[in-house]
Formats: sequence, C-alpha cells, structure tokens
Amino acid sequence: MIRSCIKSHTTSNSSLFNGFINHYYNIKSLNVRSFSNITSNTNSTSNTNINKIPKLKVISSTPNNNNSVSSNNITNNNIQNIKSNFKTNIPNNDITTTPPIDINQIRNRVYNKLNNKSNTTSTSSSTTTIKSTPPPQLTNNNNSNSNSNTFVSSYYKVNEEQVLQYLERKKLQYRISGQEIIVKECPLCPDTKGKLDNLWKLYISRETSGYNCFRCSNKGSWFDFKANLGDLSMKQISSATSTPAEEEITTTIADIKRMATYAHELDNHPDVIQRLTGKGAGERGLSLDVCKLYNIGVTTQSFFVDDSWKEQKCITFPWTNLDKKGNVITHRCKLRALESKALQRIEPKGGKWGFFGWHTVPLDAKEIVLTEGEYDAMAVYQSTGKPTISLPNGANSLPIALLPLLERFEKIYLWMDDDIPGQEGAAKFAEKLGIQRTFIVRTKQGEDNGPKDANDALLQGRDLNKILESASNIPHDQICDFSDVRASIHSELRNPSSVNGVKSQWFPTFNKLLKGHRKGELTIFSGPTGIGKTTLLSQLSLDFSTQGTRTLWGSFEIKVSRLAKKMMGQYAGVDLEQHVDNYNKIADDFAALPMYFMRFFGSTQVDKVLDAMEYAVYVHDVEHIILDNLQFMLSGQTKAIERFETMDESIEKLRKFATQKNVHITLVIHPRKQLDADTPLNISDIFGTAKATQVCIILIIFILFTCILY
Repeated sequence: MIRSCIKSHTTSNSSLFNGFINHYYNIKSLNVRSFSNITSNTNSTSNTNINKIPKLKVISSTPNNNNSVSSNNITNNNIQNIKSNFKTNIPNNDITTTPPIDINQIRNRVYNKLNNKSNTTSTSSSTTTIKSTPPPQLTNNNNSNSNSNTFVSSYYKVNEEQVLQYLERKKLQYRISGQEIIVKECPLCPDTKGKLDNLWKLYISRETSGYNCFRCSNKGSWFDFKANLGDLSMKQISSATSTPAEEEITTTIADIKRMATYAHELDNHPDVIQRLTGKGAGERGLSLDVCKLYNIGVTTQSFFVDDSWKEQKCITFPWTNLDKKGNVITHRCKLRALESKALQRIEPKGGKWGFFGWHTVPLDAKEIVLTEGEYDAMAVYQSTGKPTISLPNGANSLPIALLPLLERFEKIYLWMDDDIPGQEGAAKFAEKLGIQRTFIVRTKQGEDNGPKDANDALLQGRDLNKILESASNIPHDQICDFSDVRASIHSELRNPSSVNGVKSQWFPTFNKLLKGHRKGELTIFSGPTGIGKTTLLSQLSLDFSTQGTRTLWGSFEIKVSRLAKKMMGQYAGVDLEQHVDNYNKIADDFAALPMYFMRFFGSTQVDKVLDAMEYAVYVHDVEHIILDNLQFMLSGQTKAIERFETMDESIEKLRKFATQKNVHITLVIHPRKQLDADTPLNISDIFGTAKATQVCIILIIFILFTCILY
C-alpha cells in the first residue's frame, strides 16, 4: 500500500489544517440547516472552551481505481396526435367514486395508436386489451412461521460460502446433496429424542438460501433463519426516524383526496406543460399524453429558502396503483420545485413505498424497465412502449417492501444514469433482484460525451430501442475479461475525478487530502481518548448522509439515544437543551436523513455485528458503516494472550466485508498507552498487531502536536 504521510508544522505548514480546525470547532459553521421555528436569536450559541486543539495526521493511499428486446415502432409524432382527456377520480368521504374514465381505455388508446401502424398486415383486432395491475399484496411469500418478515426474492442468491460458515459457527452438522444443503438437526425443531427419522429434515437451497424444515414446517428466507436463531433482529437496527421500515402507515382519505387534485391542475399551468413537452434548455421533450398517463400534476407548497418560507410551484410524481375498478389511487407523492431540483419532498410522511408509474404496468407483463428518475421512465415508455416505472429513491436504494411487486417479472432492465453512482446502484440492485434476470442498460454506449440518462437520449434523438437491446447481464463476480472493464478504464482516464468518491461539503481539507469518500474501502481512525474522534466522525457521517449516502452507525461505547442527540445538535447547529420548543421540527428534519443505528452496546461478537451489517446492506442499501470502537466491541471476549489474534481476525473480516459488499467501513481503534505523553502518535502506536495498518486503505491519526510535512 502506497502512503503519503502528511503532517502540519506550526510555522510553515500550519495553514494546511487551519480551515479544517476553524470549521470543526466553530459551532456557527456547523449550522448547516435552518429551521423556521428557530427565531433569529438562536444564531448565537455558547462558546466552547477548548484547551487543546488537535491536529491531524493523515496517512492515505491513492484512491482505488476501482438478450434482445422486441422493438415497437413508436414515435413522438404518433404520441402527440392522441387526444388529451385523461382524468383522475377523487374519492369522497365514504371511499366511493364517481364513474371514472377507465385507465385501461386511456392506456390502450396510447398503446394501440402508437403501434397500430407498425404491422398493417396484422389480422388481430386493432384494439388490444391490456389488463390492469391489481393492488399490490405486500406480503412475505417466504411463508415463514416466525415473526420475522424479511422478504428475499426467489432470484436472490446468498453466497454459499457464507451459509456454510454460518452453519459451522452454529455447530450444525450438514451435508450437500444436489442443489440442497441438508442439516442433521433443525435448531428450530423440538427435541429429536434420538430418533433417526427426526434427523436430516432441514433443507437449505443452494440457489436462494431459503430454508424449509419438513418436520417442524418452519420455512422462510435466509435472513429469517438467522433471525429465528437469535442472530438477527430488526430491533438491532433503528433508523433516524425511530419508525421501523416494515411498519405500514395508512395514507388517510384526506391525503388521497388532496393528491388526486394535483393531476387535474396540469392543464391550468402552461409553463409546466412547456417544461415537460418543450425541447429547449431545461425542458424534457415528453408527450403531454404520456405525462397524463403517468398522472403528472402540479401544486404549490412552501419550502424554507434563504432563512424564510417561500411558495414554490411544484411538479408532482405520484406513487400509484389501480383499485379493482380501475381507478388510479395515489398513496404517496414526490414533489419537486419547478425552479430548483434541490427543493423536493415526499408526502405524506411515513407512508408506504411505491413506484412511479406502477398503474401503467399490464398485469400480464413479463418484462419491465426500472429507471433512476421519473422523466427517464416516461422517456423510455414514450420511445419503446415497454412497461416502465421509476425507483422511489433513484440510485440510493430499492426498498425491500417493493420487491414482492417485481417477483413476477422474468426480465428486468435497470436503466440507471450512466455515471459512477448510477452504475454502482444498478449493480447493487441487480444482486437484490437476481442477476440472472436483470439486465443493465448503459446509455452512453461507450461514447465519452454520450447521453447520461434516458431523458437525455430522448432529447438527443437517440434510438432508445437500440440502447435497450444492448443491455447485458452482470458477469460472474469472480470472472471477467478485458471487455468487462475496458469502458470503465477509458472513462476513468477521461475523467479521473469520477472515481474520487463523495466529496465533503463541510471539510475541504478532507477533499484535498483524501479526494473523497469511496466505497469498498476501510478507514481507521485513531487518537487519544477525549480528543474528538466520535465528534468528528458524527459530523462527517452527517456530511455524507445529507448527500444521500446511506449510513449505519455502530457505537459500542455510547448508547444510541445519546449519540443521536449529539448528532441532532450538530445537524441543526444549535444546543438542543436551549431549543427544546423547536425539538419536533429539528427531529423531523433529522429523521429525513438516510441514517441507521445498531443497538449493540459494549462487548459484541464480531460475527453478530457482521450479521446486522449484512442485513442493513440488504434491507436499507447501506453504503457507509461506522464502528466505534474496536476495543469496546471485543472487550472481555478472549484471554489476554488471544486478544491480538481476535483483533486481527475481526479486522480481516471487516476488510473482506467492505470489499465484497462494496461499502465503506470506518473503524475506530484506540492507540496503545504511551509512556511519554509528549511523543506524537505514529503508525506503530495503533493498538494490536500490524494487521490493522496493513489492510486499511486510509489511516487517520489525531494528535495534539504539530509536526513537519514530508
């Protein structure tokens, strides 16, 4: 590992860290968010007396430089010739509806008018009946008898090596027969009483890792199996919202009524229609009928901008479904300000997850396209006629609550942005959906200046059918040839900054030294007790999570409630104890962050921590994991003579996890006790053997003394 050692000097090089130190210890500089309920006098905060200001020594390596589709003859001209009369019903108080304009009628007219000239010799009827998509049944098709309810697609494949290692860890004897792993004694069964016919009844699939015991009838996903053995619990991981992700909160009738009005408003806003249908700068080039088919609407809402609330006209993107009568039902809605993409929200808070455009998907469809953005979904449908929906969180996450809806599809196209975050998200989602049935679309087609996404391709007049036909599976994770990496190497050479990772918004010095926050790496933080490691890490985690990096905290020294309180104060830039009246507003904003916490505290076996981490990566699509700290996590588990060996094994497992799951792990390790307090810390002062400093990519040491740059 190539490292450059950077230290600051009191005279010649102290300015290197001045910006960082000033930013870090000035409470006003942490005020990254403003809140409407906080009056102007809240900007003043109590000064913090700091006797010793720590410096940083950063030891860093250079960044790691890490089937055909049927074509439909659909054109924009055909779409624009369709009469626009799409309407949406508003339920009344008793949840009955007036006779609707059938969504099937609208969809069939769009579909058939786009395609009725593609084959003039066809003997089939000119009207094709497309079945409606029924309301989703968000149940666990694994039929687990336990209280666990972690849906795992039948196409998802858990690494078999991990399954066997877990069985050995639980001291469960097994044998492999064909496509099954058969366990001698089911740990969920009653006592076998020594009877041979009670043995070898637990089967674990080598394909899906789902389990089924033919004695006790317990069955479910691999995560359910681990949960039933006490090694995984939803209670071990909490979110910043303090609301379990699996808890369903029903959208009220008032919410449904309000959101249903948005689509009716579209015709009353020609400026929005121009933004959607025009082909100039900042416009989308979409057909008005396609926009109405997807139930695009308009509303006005207030956003907090420049220290005050301002009314913003918003385009609305509903998460919809059809009821049994064919009525469009909106259960949540994404709102985005017309003039600023950064101003957006999802309403109502705490509702169910959903797909944009789900009501347009025929019941008998076997293929579907998933896009990163709403405009991309409409562009793909407009150009190809393929059933197309948009992910609720873009490239950030694919909630498991939505996986059952996708189970029936034999082929799924992931059309994400053709950039590093988009393609990383596509690879992550392909594994969750099943790589055998998932095809990745690359919009640029190898061109340096090609379109980044489907909407760009539409505006540039590209053939989206041709781009879709070029989609390919992800190759085996352990086998590749040069063609698999050729395009990525070329892209990296043309744009070196694309592999630098997520930039810090609040610590420019970190960007200067480390280039960015990258997945698949292990960072070690070290420094004396009380110097501020946890404080800085919490600030960095807030920095990255505000940019969409889904973060999991494991604090084995500080309980979750205390850590969350500290982070809320940092996030708001105020002393919470002085602003109790504003707590709910601050908490609501903090809850919107993609931040999760492990409930472990004190000594915890590393395998249990890894189980929780694996669960968080699968369920919450976590990308950054912070473990604070290694000594507390492993305390009291082994004899003194075995302590270093246990630490080495734990670090090796964490490093392997970071690589295999493509997540960034930040690990805090305390240094050894120093005999001479005046001697600056160095690499050799990290507690344990040299293993930690050998396997990490970045090593950051906090020191109280100034040094010389070399």
